[in-house]
Amino acid sequence: MSRYLSLRPDNVNSDATISFKAGFPVLSFTIQSQNAILDPRTIRINGDLQINRGLNAGVGIPVKVADGANAITMDNRLGVFALWDQLVVRHQKTSQIMEHIRHYNKYMSTYLGLSSSLQDKMGHLNQTILTQPNEDAMFNNVVASHAGAADGAARLNSFSCHLPSGVLASGQSINLMESSLGGIRIELHLSPDSNCLFSRSGIVTADNAQAHYVLSNLSLSCEVQEIPENRMAEMAAQTSGALDFNTISSLYTTFNTSNAQIQYDVGLKALQAAFLTFVPSENINSLTANGLATTYPSQLGAAGTLVNMERVQFLKGGSKYPLDYDITTNKTVPLNTDVATGGAEATFSVADSQLALQFAEAVIPEYMTERTSLSPLNLNRNYVMTIAGAQGYKSIINGGAQFGLGMRYSQFNSGQDFSKEQWGVSFNNTLVSDHPISVFMFFKAKTTVVFSPEGLQVLN
Repeated sequence: MSRYLSLRPDNVNSDATISFKAGFPVLSFTIQSQNAILDPRTIRINGDLQINRGLNAGVGIPVKVADGANAITMDNRLGVFALWDQLVVRHQKTSQIMEHIRHYNKYMSTYLGLSSSLQDKMGHLNQTILTQPNEDAMFNNVVASHAGAADGAARLNSFSCHLPSGVLASGQSINLMESSLGGIRIELHLSPDSNCLFSRSGIVTADNAQAHYVLSNLSLSCEVQEIPENRMAEMAAQTSGALDFNTISSLYTTFNTSNAQIQYDVGLKALQAAFLTFVPSENINSLTANGLATTYPSQLGAAGTLVNMERVQFLKGGSKYPLDYDITTNKTVPLNTDVATGGAEATFSVADSQLALQFAEAVIPEYMTERTSLSPLNLNRNYVMTIAGAQGYKSIINGGAQFGLGMRYSQFNSGQDFSKEQWGVSFNNTLVSDHPISVFMFFKAKTTVVFSPEGLQVLN
């Protein structure tokens, strides 16, 4: 027999709200130990989201359509996922970490773009996580309140957010009995307001300098199955066991050269895939730009010309692996030019198909690619990194700009051993200006969590 749980947060403000600006950077829920079996795939974070452009005597001033070009908005592909900076799954009894995904919103920007279609964004994802197909729809349908909204009465956007991760999406049930694995705690580290909100025009005025989001009516819902009386002794005897799943590890770095060399000791024994996304460093944690966008790197300056990859190598221990050749992109084709600085169309500006295929395969299984948003509409290089305008990166249709580098290392889910050799990537590019570019690296690897009466052990 199944039953549904609805749990309040462990920590909320005195008015039952939570926000980064109010000094509550972590949202926590605890599923207590009990005589039941948890299906972690049913876990949802539910609540209401409000967006304010400022404060008036401590009361939030709603964003309105009348705010004009300088109005505050948020990423349309991510929806409420833009607010989750880190996801942590802990063992309730010992507080040991079972899974920790950093840069969770950056990871989800790529995952949602590659695993959901335009129809998904307009349909069930719009209802559950507040996604929209483009920036205008996001502003008008989610962010902006109606013209007559008073201070403290911003639009309430209800959401019911799933949490893709290894432990929660593995399909393995969790025995919540005290003698077995027991309860778990879900922690969501909130993103700073300036990292998930931004001005539509790139201009931060005195009116929107204190833009922030507020979460209210929060709860965690999940489904548990009661343990029959005749199986109680059997389930109580499961004092030790293991959970196997694929999880995401992340690293961050920057490059500011036309010949970027990145190498790290990742220490992973069963690496399944790795992928990288880029964003100008100046765009991160700034209300002037969307720091969560997954765009091409770009040159310094108001023109915002894109930086393109010309040669790419993936490395293991300094040698080319798994490909023993250089990936030479179609940027070297003479007519495959960039959008001109003056706004004129290029002859053609087509993305490299091999890089696109490798990127998609590194993030999602092949059977999921038919529901992807990745297409020439948001992958090609026919935009610039200016803040606004018809060719600006914020105006890209079909969910927004989508670019990254990736490589799949496992054909049959066995993985490759990078515990003793460095993982690396090298790429020649067209960067010629002094413009640091941030690189977010994500590694999908097999992980085992072993539990016993003595505690937990995580084996990567």
